Amino acid sequence: MSSAGHHTTESDRLWSVDEHLEDVLTTIRPLEPIELHLLDAQGCVLVEDVTVPLSLPPFDNSSMDGYAVRVADVSGASEEFPAALEVVGDVAAGAADPVHVGPGQAARIMTGAPLPPGAETVVPVEWTD
Repeated sequence: MSSAGHHTTESDRLWSVDEHLEDVLTTIRPLEPIELHLLDAQGCVLVEDVTVPLSLPPFDNSSMDGYAVRVADVSGASEEFPAALEVVGDVAAGAADPVHVGPGQAARIMTGAPLPPGAETVVPVEWTD
């Protein structure tokens, strides 16, 4: 086996991540925008933001089953030092008259239900006993 010397060329040099990024960004160009039907646009990227005139639903709602509570009542609670709250009612999705959650109280809440007055957050049912 020969021990011939190896000459380093520019293509053999190790590039930094920043050098690679700069090389990529100077080489690529954005594609021209195209119009597609909504169902054909899956996986595509929007050219501009899409905004709506109002929020849907028009109220804060729960993204999980659990208990609607005031933050002050559960702050610092843990498995070792649980917060004990009075459950004052249930709030279902589509409920017309949700209960009011006051100090030391909680309301059972279902996914999609409006956050009742006085409540600020939802504790997941899995975290409760």
